[in-house]
Parts: sequence; C-alpha cells; structure tokens
Amino acid sequence: MGLIQGGLLLLFVVSTLSQRDLVIDCKANTVTVKWRPALNSAQKVDISQALLGRCRPSSVAENVLLFSVWIHDCGFRRQVVEDKVTYTNLLTYGLDSGVPSIVKRVECIYDLSGKTTYSEKAKNDLVFTLEFMNSDFTEPAQSSMFTLDSRIHIKAEVEQQDSESLQIYLQSCVLATSPDLPHASQLHTVISNSGCLTESKEGNSAFLPRRRPSEILFYFQASALGENIFLHCEMAARDPQSFSADIKACQYMKEQKSWMLLDHPSQSYICSCCDTGCTTRTNLVPGTTTQKVLGPFAVVEPQNKTSGTFWTAEEELSGVPVWVVVVTVPMVLLLLAGAIATGYYLCFWRGGRIGYRPRRDLLTKY
Repeated sequence: MGLIQGGLLLLFVVSTLSQRDLVIDCKANTVTVKWRPALNSAQKVDISQALLGRCRPSSVAENVLLFSVWIHDCGFRRQVVEDKVTYTNLLTYGLDSGVPSIVKRVECIYDLSGKTTYSEKAKNDLVFTLEFMNSDFTEPAQSSMFTLDSRIHIKAEVEQQDSESLQIYLQSCVLATSPDLPHASQLHTVISNSGCLTESKEGNSAFLPRRRPSEILFYFQASALGENIFLHCEMAARDPQSFSADIKACQYMKEQKSWMLLDHPSQSYICSCCDTGCTTRTNLVPGTTTQKVLGPFAVVEPQNKTSGTFWTAEEELSGVPVWVVVVTVPMVLLLLAGAIATGYYLCFWRGGRIGYRPRRDLLTKY
C-alpha cells in the first residue's frame, strides 16, 4: 500500500541562510535537502566532503548538493514534545585541514494530530506484495505471532507486467511500533542505505538466493519491540541486468567480515558504502517504487518446555510424596537382590553339598 500523507503540518528551520542556499522538503517518510555550501567564488563543491548525518549526497549540480533520504536513515535524532515529533540532523561540509567545517542544522517537525491514509496500489500498474512466509518459503505463514529470537521469514514480490522482466529490491525496511513511522515510539532498522541488510551485520539476518528476479526472500531474528509491530519497507523494481550503489541487495558475511552483493558476488565492491553511507536514487521511473507496511505482528516469550518435567520435594505422584518413592524403590531392589542371592545359595550351593557323600564311604558301606 503506497503511503499518502494528509493533514500533517510540516515545518523546517533554515537558520540564517536564504531559501536559495538551503531548501528542506519534509515528506511523511523522506527528507529532501538542496544545499549550496557557503564557499568562496574560487572553490567548487566536492561531493565527497559533504554529509547529511552519515549519508552522502545523491548528486551535485551547479554547486548545489542534493540529499534524498528516508527520515529513519542517516542518524536523524527523534524527539517527541506534546503533540509534535521532531527529527533533527546536521549538514556538514569539510574544508581544508585546520579550517572548521561548515555545519548547518536540518529539522523536520511533524504534527501528530495529522491523519494518514493508505492507497491499495502504487501509482502505476506495478503491483508489489510483502508477506510473512513459513520456514521454507513454500507458503504464507499461518500466524502473525512469533517467538522471541526465532526467525521471521519475509517475501517481497513485484508482479511482472507483460513480457517485461523486472527485478525487485528492498531499498529500506524498518520495524516500528506504529503503522505510521512519525508516530512510532520505537524503531529498529533492518535494511538501509539503498539495499544494505544492516541486520545481517548487527544481528541474525540474511537474504536467500533468488528463485526468480521478481521476488526477494530474507529473514531476521524476532526481537521484543512491543505488542504491535509493523514492518515498513520501501520497494523498487528495475531491469535485472542493472545494479548500482543506489539500488542493490547487499548482506554482511560474518565469516569473511565483508559485504556481499546478492545477485553478483563478483561485483561486491558496490556494497562498500554500506558502512559509510550510500547514495539515494532520486530519478527512478514514477510508479516503480512504493512503500509497504506489513503487520501488525507480535513477538512473545518462548514457553518453558521443561515445566512439569522435573518434580520438587513438595510435589506428589498419585498422592505419594516423591521422597517416599525415591527412598523406597532402591530399598525394594536391594531386598529383591538379597532374596535372589539367598535362594541361589540354599538351593544350589549348600543344598548340593548336603547330599554329597565321599566315594570311599560308599565303598566301605558296600
């Protein structure tokens, strides 16, 4: 369901700069920033020196830097005061050594009284789906309740249109305690940086090999985040033969201690930005991207499977205290063993010797 934001009061702070120098556009889930750093006329903007939090610019044109990011990426700080939630971050531009960096504040304020509605499809004919799956990905999961630390299996898919082949990507996925990200009290990032499976490095998560280009499978470990949890994902479809740092599927291989590109491992250098900040594509064809919200689902504590297996001294078995059973059984076995040994001695060993008579006595008698 594509996310359409209505009724939100969006505010931004531009400090002392004019509107031409810094433009901030706060959407429901994304922030777009256009910034012209205050350099002298002889200097040219270097895209490698600019950051929004921990994210690099998407592009630069005529000395204007463009950032287009999700509100939960790049290290935005979140603060709730009364009926408003504020996201803040810093723009920085590094200068020559010994010269302080240029720093500007970015702020988006959302009115929590705003209402959010959802549409059923993306803007064009592409249909995206996001669903829970069973452990072998053969059918949808039968329940939306998961045990703490168990694996939650997810399938994302785009419906192929006519004969055109499309490959799906997950640009970002976030766990939240609300179907509306600005209203969520807790957030946990699963995928960020235009397709980096962050949870594969920090937790227990992985992509599975694709069965077909139009679907992508992955799992992550269930963690306690509240009673009602929602998975927010930004999805994109693209030509299967085209991949880049701004639309990809990367996961961290802990044994190799490096990032790997899911579809073309030999090109894994594309994933090198996962630890520092990847560019965000802004010129995707309209309708080839959408946001989906999956949930709510719950994560519960595992039941104590050993309960009732072991007894305590106070417990009884069929009305008899357990300690009586523990003491009596060995005594009965001991008495039984003694009885068997005594019987063997009397019947076979000693009894045989009572009937024994030396041969010379028999000769004397007869």
